[in-house]
Amino acid sequence: MRWWPSLAILLACVGPAGAQQITVYRCTDAQGRVSLQDAPCPAGQAQERRNMVRPQDPPPRPVARETAPPATTPASEPPPPIALPRPLPPPLYQCTAYDGATRYSENYDPNPRCVPLAVLGYDAGAWGAICRWVEDSCVRLDDIGACEVFEDKLEQAESDALHAFSDTAAYRKSEVRRLRQIVDTSCR
Repeated sequence: MRWWPSLAILLACVGPAGAQQITVYRCTDAQGRVSLQDAPCPAGQAQERRNMVRPQDPPPRPVARETAPPATTPASEPPPPIALPRPLPPPLYQCTAYDGATRYSENYDPNPRCVPLAVLGYDAGAWGAICRWVEDSCVRLDDIGACEVFEDKLEQAESDALHAFSDTAAYRKSEVRRLRQIVDTSCR
């Protein structure tokens, strides 16, 4: 009875009552292979005969009416360009020395060094050559603070390039180009 599921599918497709009847033949050959057909089985095969209602095609689907394309409005201003986020400025550190002097560095550099005790205000006496290791305190500036410093550095670099001697002129000009690129791409 393995062919009954396919029969159920055929019956599900049956149209309204009073439809035409058909006969389906289930044939089994000597090797046990089963086939369904609409004609009687050949000689030597087992046959089962079933009467069914002929399936009918469903009614055609309604044709979708074509709609007119939407009315185009006159071209107005183009949409504003998409603003891409600007790149961040390179990291910049403000380093403060033991005596309060500040400097800026693009690398974290606490500048460890040995300072003589006399410079630090100690009475070294006979030990005047003894020193103490000190480091600057370095903190990274936020992007706004870094931009302000880079703009100041650019201004100073332009002045230095203007007044440079011939042996340092090429370096000074390259520094102006580097700082201008940072300021123009990251800070404006």
